[in-house]
Amino acid sequence: MADVNADRKPVLSVIVGGLPRTGTTSMTKALEILLRGPVFDGGSASYIGNTVMQRRMLELAQHCPMRTLVDRTFVQYRLAELTEGCVATSDQPGCYFLEELLQLYPEAKVICTVRDRGSWWDSYSALWQGIEDLYSWSWLSPSLRRFCIFSYKFWGRVPQAVDIPECEPLPMVNQEKLYEAHAEYVQRVVPPSQLYFFNVRDGWEPLCKILNVPVPETPFPHAFPRSWLKEGKNALIARLKRRLATMIGLVGLFVAVTAFAGNKYLQKGD
Repeated sequence: MADVNADRKPVLSVIVGGLPRTGTTSMTKALEILLRGPVFDGGSASYIGNTVMQRRMLELAQHCPMRTLVDRTFVQYRLAELTEGCVATSDQPGCYFLEELLQLYPEAKVICTVRDRGSWWDSYSALWQGIEDLYSWSWLSPSLRRFCIFSYKFWGRVPQAVDIPECEPLPMVNQEKLYEAHAEYVQRVVPPSQLYFFNVRDGWEPLCKILNVPVPETPFPHAFPRSWLKEGKNALIARLKRRLATMIGLVGLFVAVTAFAGNKYLQKGD
């Protein structure tokens, strides 16, 4: 007799509702271990996802802020598409679409990752500084270009979600109230019985207690530290500069060869 559960996809049971740079990448890896399934990490998907994934994220951003029924319907559809078959979702866009995700997964637990406010601000500011620095080089990399465009376009959802005045993401003074506004947003839209707060520095035990699972023997994963933001950005810019130098060299070689061939042709004609 065939197993009726054989083809059944996992149902999303955890929504990580914390802001970017509150340990969301570490949470992604931790939940993959604890829940034994794929986690949709929107931050990673927008940066290192394949072309199809990045374009789906861009299409989502095109409907932000949500102003029409079409916007709301498309966002709900795209969130379902991005998270289908996953056991959890982490980082943005999910942390700004908590109501919409709870409509899709009404029994999911929402775990809001938290961090010392000052430390978070320094790290979050470094993230946006990196995006700004990379944008001017992104014409050399289609995937990087899509990431930068998504970052700026998706910002349109943020003020709408957390109820702050509409503004651009930069300068960073525009985001000074984001941490507190997001905390209020989370508590406003998530039922208290489904809401939990967690600091990744506390390790496995409190997280496993929330999820009612045993504590694994492996160390708690700590990924994507703030130091990587600057180091990774500088390494990427250096790689793009080398790509540009190669392009210039090839163009120069082509011009030289063309000029040489043209000169030979003219000499032959004489």
